[in-house]
Amino acid sequence: MLEDESPAQTAGSAGLGVLDKALALLNVVSAKRGPMSFTDLQHASALPKSTLHRLTQTLVREGLLRYDGYTKKFQLGLRLLEMAHKVWSDFDLRVAAQDTLTSLRDALGETVQLAVLNGDAVVIVASADAAHDMARTSMVGMPLPIHATAAGKAIVANLDPAQSSRLIERLDLQRHTERTLATAGALRDELDLVRARGYAIEDGEHADHSVSIAAPIFDYEGRPIGAITVTGNDARLDGERLHGLSAALIGAARGISHSAVGAAMSIAPRERPKQAPAAEVRCVTEARALLGEGPIWSPRDNALYWVAILMPSVHTYRAADGTAAEIRLGSMASVAIPKSSGGLLLATPGGLMSFDPATRRMTQLCHPEADRPANRFNDGKCDRRGRLWVASMDMATALNRGSLFRVEADGSWRKMDTGFTVPNGLGWSPDDTRMYFIDTFRRVLYEYDFDLMSGSMSNRRVLIEFAPSEGRADGLTVDDEGCIWIAMWDAWHVVRYAPDGREIQRIRMPVPRPTSCCFGGPNLDTLYVTSASVRLSEQALAEAPLSGSLFAMEIPGVRGLPEVTFAG
Repeated sequence: MLEDESPAQTAGSAGLGVLDKALALLNVVSAKRGPMSFTDLQHASALPKSTLHRLTQTLVREGLLRYDGYTKKFQLGLRLLEMAHKVWSDFDLRVAAQDTLTSLRDALGETVQLAVLNGDAVVIVASADAAHDMARTSMVGMPLPIHATAAGKAIVANLDPAQSSRLIERLDLQRHTERTLATAGALRDELDLVRARGYAIEDGEHADHSVSIAAPIFDYEGRPIGAITVTGNDARLDGERLHGLSAALIGAARGISHSAVGAAMSIAPRERPKQAPAAEVRCVTEARALLGEGPIWSPRDNALYWVAILMPSVHTYRAADGTAAEIRLGSMASVAIPKSSGGLLLATPGGLMSFDPATRRMTQLCHPEADRPANRFNDGKCDRRGRLWVASMDMATALNRGSLFRVEADGSWRKMDTGFTVPNGLGWSPDDTRMYFIDTFRRVLYEYDFDLMSGSMSNRRVLIEFAPSEGRADGLTVDDEGCIWIAMWDAWHVVRYAPDGREIQRIRMPVPRPTSCCFGGPNLDTLYVTSASVRLSEQALAEAPLSGSLFAMEIPGVRGLPEVTFAG
């Protein structure tokens, strides 16, 4: 006891010590994704066994922890949900957002608003007006159309799919300008993009020359309770700057409610590496895609195909003459693979579609995720018998919602594995005995035993586990020596790994978010790399202005394996 400390103060300090330990223990359990045994808790908390026993008994009795007598493991208790519900029932969104609106306005120099859903409209409930907007009539209290505003789209895109569908069906999709989304189908396609991007854009849809960007605000259960919006005119906020505001806006939205919903993928990339590039990397198409993905070389067409998932569009690059073309699509597409019968196979939220580039006609082949409307397909590739392997994920990157499917030429399909969050990077060893598959969120590259004749996979194990400092593994390709090339998101690099998982070579890129890679050209000796600009801050985009472009390089002595067209 300190000399000036009374016995009562000492007892109070001891009580605070117990409280600190209890809160620390709850934090340990909260940080773990699965239930924990008593031994797990002891190792993680470093508490004496007797102290830990008393604390767990008390926390279980108070409902703050749950104990499963069958598995003998602990997890967070339902009492925490009851307490959270009480907090949110008293939550005043306007008060919580007030300082954020003001600070964001001062930082960006643009009007920042807070909007909530009210019946079949969205209402502005608070606004921090920029100096150049002061003369305008205040929009606070004004109901605005959901389908023609960024705030409305940001909120509705993140509702429960059934609730969103019912709302869309009863909306009056009035056309306010030539750009208004005036059909339910067009609005649904746009909401798919919004959910996948994490933010919504309104570009002259409510009023000519008026633009805005909005990010949803979530409650503790992941439900959208409002949206924060930056609004202005297209003379001040062109398309490039509008998308560049997304990182600041998403961060502000999360800060208002202290919610981490949608945070499965990081927003801030690592600092640009200072070392010189290990190979000459050239930009072959300045596409500025939000999310370029899925490059595949077609020897038949002597061309590279790749997709801009969030535009959405399919791109073609012809190396022979350096020409590039873009086909805009009405629906998001994450995979574009040439078909042996002609045309392309696209993976869209509406299913796997046969696509004729000449007529723009789409015909559904199959839809393995028809019962999961909140999911979309992500990466996909064909094995050497022409079967498509395609993975799915939740559009807002909710945990463990994704699966891996095998699709035959006739459209029949089978779910091969499940429980993924951000599935990516597919490939096979040159002898077709091993299959590779990435879960970007878990930072792992899985390896499976593979049988080409039967199309079976088994014995999943982790081949490479990536440290947080390495960025996140995204798309991959395999060269003719069996080495695995992986594009490292937020790390400015493409990395070559030996078949046993050892790093062999690291090539610096001029952009922080390379997304995928493949070998192409007549001799398969050119490595093509796609990239992304989505959710990069204005500062990051200024440092890496080629973000979203297509790159190419030659690595001496390295060649790829031919990609396979879909057998259908």
